[in-house]
Amino acid sequence: MIRRAITVVLGVAITAAAIWYLVTPDILHELESVAETASWPWLALAMLVGAAVQWLRACRFQIMTTGHFALPGAPLVRIAFQLNFLNFVLPFRLGELGYPVLMRRAYGQPLLSAAGVLLLARIYDFCTVGAILAAMAAGLGLAPTSSLQAALSAAAALLAIAPVAMVIGARPLSRWLTSAAAAERLPAAFRAASTALAARPAQLAAIALSFGIWLVFGLLAGLAANAVAAIPPAIALLGAAAGNLAFALPVNGIGGLGASQAAWALVVSKAGIAWTDAVISALAVYAVTFSAAILFGGAAMLAPGGRAPSRT
Repeated sequence: MIRRAITVVLGVAITAAAIWYLVTPDILHELESVAETASWPWLALAMLVGAAVQWLRACRFQIMTTGHFALPGAPLVRIAFQLNFLNFVLPFRLGELGYPVLMRRAYGQPLLSAAGVLLLARIYDFCTVGAILAAMAAGLGLAPTSSLQAALSAAAALLAIAPVAMVIGARPLSRWLTSAAAAERLPAAFRAASTALAARPAQLAAIALSFGIWLVFGLLAGLAANAVAAIPPAIALLGAAAGNLAFALPVNGIGGLGASQAAWALVVSKAGIAWTDAVISALAVYAVTFSAAILFGGAAMLAPGGRAPSRT
């Protein structure tokens, strides 16, 4: 009970700090005019793109779970929307805990096996988004020196090939993770993830899908941002990558409002966008992603078989 209370207090504090930092009187004044001039069709289209992102995630879960190339069934698509919903409404990434339970209910998959797939997917996500962020920062010339520019380019390349290297080296990695020494040091989910790595063609396809997922999310961000401000696509992709990395942090705000929007505003302003437009676009992207998560995810939660996971 005390830990839960601390979690809520920290989440509220992070959200309050972000609002204090970002939503100044000038921004509030600008928001009034933006509400009248925003392109609402573009915002609606961005929400539909958000649904496409979740469908792609369901495709990736299908491939990673079964090792076969097939389109996801309705239960798995519903789970992808539910997971997105839970990650927004529960603080500190607690929504991730729902995925193994949902997979066990829908497919009878063992909890540990589902946790291993989710862990592997999140590793792919981190490497993919990190590679996109480093590549866009290098491409936009955000590094102050040539050496840092080269370091960004090298980081982008390393992050992009890291998941592929994991798959190629899956067999020795699996032997080590299942060894007695590793069993004493590592959570069981890591060992379950190593088992999932054995399906090499499926995992390589999942890595490719990871890039597809985050590039499509970049399209969502570009549509939402340009509905309220003039943000070039490359800068929108940069902001989306920074925001998504911040959203993945274990310490986050209530409803996903906090670190993600601050990260977007900071990197977008560093790329040459006026601070007001950077903040307005950050809030627009948040409004679209949050609304899509609640609308589509809420419908998935209410659909047959879409109960929230029990807190046991």
